[in-house]
This record gives sequence, C-alpha cells and structure tokens, in this order.
Amino acid sequence: MENLTSAPSTAANKDLLISLLENDAVPMHTLQQRYAALLELVRILIGVVPNCDRYLEIWPPAFRTYNLLVPNFLNLPFSIFGIGGATKELVGLGMYVASRTAECPYCSAHTCSFALRRGADPRTLAQSLLGGNDFSDKELATIAIARSLSQIPCDLSADEFNAIQRNFTDVEAEWIVLGIAMMGFLNKFMDAIGVQLESSTVAETRKTMGEHWTPGKAGRDLDRDTVTAMPSSDNLRTRMSAIKYAPSALMLDMKWQKGVPSRWPDVGEFLRHVSGYDFPMLSMLKNKRAARAIAAVLRENLDAEQSVVGIDIKIKSGVIFSSIVNNHDLEHMICNLGTTAALNVSEIASLKSFANNDIELPGNRSQSETVLLTLARAASPSPAEISASVVRNCDDANLTSAGIVELITWLSVLQMLHRLSRFLLFSKNTEADN
Repeated sequence: MENLTSAPSTAANKDLLISLLENDAVPMHTLQQRYAALLELVRILIGVVPNCDRYLEIWPPAFRTYNLLVPNFLNLPFSIFGIGGATKELVGLGMYVASRTAECPYCSAHTCSFALRRGADPRTLAQSLLGGNDFSDKELATIAIARSLSQIPCDLSADEFNAIQRNFTDVEAEWIVLGIAMMGFLNKFMDAIGVQLESSTVAETRKTMGEHWTPGKAGRDLDRDTVTAMPSSDNLRTRMSAIKYAPSALMLDMKWQKGVPSRWPDVGEFLRHVSGYDFPMLSMLKNKRAARAIAAVLRENLDAEQSVVGIDIKIKSGVIFSSIVNNHDLEHMICNLGTTAALNVSEIASLKSFANNDIELPGNRSQSETVLLTLARAASPSPAEISASVVRNCDDANLTSAGIVELITWLSVLQMLHRLSRFLLFSKNTEADN
C-alpha cells in the first residue's frame, strides 16, 4: 500500500474535495498524449473533453473505471449508428432524469447535452421533472424508473417495474437501466468531488434545463448569463468522426479488459478469484458486454497492489454506503469481499450505527482510517454531504489526492451497483418479501 500522506493543500474552495486535488490534477496535454482518440470520441458525444478527466487520472484505475463503464453501458460507439440497444433518445432521457433526481448539477448539464445530441426532444427533457400528459408510455416508464432508482433510498414500485417490462423488450429495458446505473457512478463522483462545469456545456443546455436548475458548487466560476444554441443531433458528420476515433478507443477498451471473461459462469468464477465473491446478480444480465465491464471495474478497484487506501477501508466504507442507501443485497455483497477487513458481527454493527447516526467511530482506529470512513459517510448520500469540516479533516490528516480519488471512485462504483441491483433483484426480493 502506498504512503497515505502528502503536502497540505493550498488551493481555494476549501469546502470542496476538489480543493485538495488541484495540485495533482493531470494536465490536459498529458491526457491528450495518453488517450487522444478516446478524448476526441468523448468530445463528439458531449461537445467537450470534461473537466473530470484530470481528476480521475490522479488514481489511474479511476480513469479506467470511468472509461470502462461509459462505452460498455451505453453501447458506444454502436448506439451512435442506431445499432443494438434501446432507442438512444430514451437512454439519454433516463440518464438526464437520474442526474436531476440525484441532484448532481454537473451530470445534469452533461446528460442534457448528451440526450440532445442523441436526438431527444428538448421539450421532453424540459418537462421530464415537471410531469404532464404529453409523454408517450415509453417516456413515462423511463422517467419513472430513472427517478426511483436514483433516489436514496430507492423506491422502485411494482407498477414502475412492470411498466418498464411492458413497454420494452427485456434487452431494451436493460439498456435503459444500464444508462441509469452508469450515471450512478458519475453522479456520485462528480457531486462528491465538486468537479467544475464547463461554460460551453451550461450555455447550450441552460434553456432546456430551465429555471429550477442551478449549477451549485459545480458552477462557482461560470458566466451565469450566457446562452448559446442547443447542440444538433447526430448526423453524417458525427458518425464519420466516430468512425475515425472508435477503433483506437475500442482497442484501449480491449486492453483494459484483457483476461476478463464475458459469459456466466466464467464471470462469476473470475470475480471470486479476484475479489472473494462471485456477484451472482450479474448472471441475470442479458448484456454480456456490461457484465464483462463490471468484472473489469471490480478487478481495478479491488486490486490490493493498486490501492492507496487499502481494501479493508473499501470494504468498511462499503458497509457504510450500503447502510445509508438501505440496500441489504449490496451489504451482503460487500461483506463477502475478501478477508482483509475481518468484518465480524460487532464491527459491522458499529459501522452501520456510525453510518446512520451522528456519532464517533467506536474502536481503536488510526487517524487516516477514521477520516476516510468519515469521508465515506459524508459522500454516500445523494447529494453528498461534504462539508468544510470534512474537507479540513482530510487535509489535516494529509490524505493523498490519489487516496481521496480512490475512495470516491469506489463509492461511485457501489452506487452503480446499488441502482443495478435494485432493478435486477426486484422480482426476487418482492417474492421473498411476500
């Protein structure tokens, strides 16, 4: 495990985690050297190379996690051409509603831009949180499940579950939910870190998002009055540009997933080997591309040799997160990961009590463990409850930028799994409750 300490931060915005990361953010020209084709493909999708990239690359597995989830959960670049998956306008709608529900202003602007570029009707996006009678049955089903899966705690109902099943094929429904689940990762990371929005993204989406949207902590340096034309939807130029950059991006994806199987039960056996648990819910996924990406992401995030904070901290923070989001299935998954945390019944009870009450962490713990688990508690709700005191404690404990990014990335992975598990296990859990 790497050294957990670094020089104290002197950056501004001391009430945001990003203030502790600024000095170690990876320069954009370095990212271009490493990932030029991938970044240009992202620019095609949302109009900019997002600010978040510079912070994710501080701990490289975080950048890989992000770039494993996004293309594989959104069927990119194939969805640009209308190949496979669900209707891309509806996938974009679900992503947007999920981000607004989770109160992540950064992702709200980016998903609005993404949806508009995929051909979503701006009027539908504008009205999606306000209700009304002008939606199709498919739009209503998408809006409802995006809202429910993105609330904490999740309140997915039988009617909403049945509506998504009734209005879409199983494959289409899964693609829509994968987009919502993927946004769970992005919503958590961007909101908890406090990544700053790009002015051009806000300018082209402000009118669609309406007066009830505010940039909040993500908009501290924005020009708040500029409005530009909405982005145009995918056209021949978009598709030709995607063809240019897609091969290199796909080769990078293959490199990062090397050695990871795509079929069940091989995926489960692989995960048992790298994590100690086989994540059987993944056997329910019809989408082998997504299942493989999740396995690759879990390998990245549960590799002790790459970890800065340590796997035991990640397991303990997982118990805190699953308790806050009230997901007993996720808690079961977390408690079956490895053996390094030595989670006995008493420790699990202590962590859960700490998660849901404003109390001190019991037990004899190091300063870094106490601060990291306190950070996990603050980052777990949606929106995150990162305060100036939480940031100050991280700074006083001299947590490294890489350690902070790693922990928030892990919680973001858990939020993706939380949303996905709620959908995949809904029928099973409903039957068990009855």
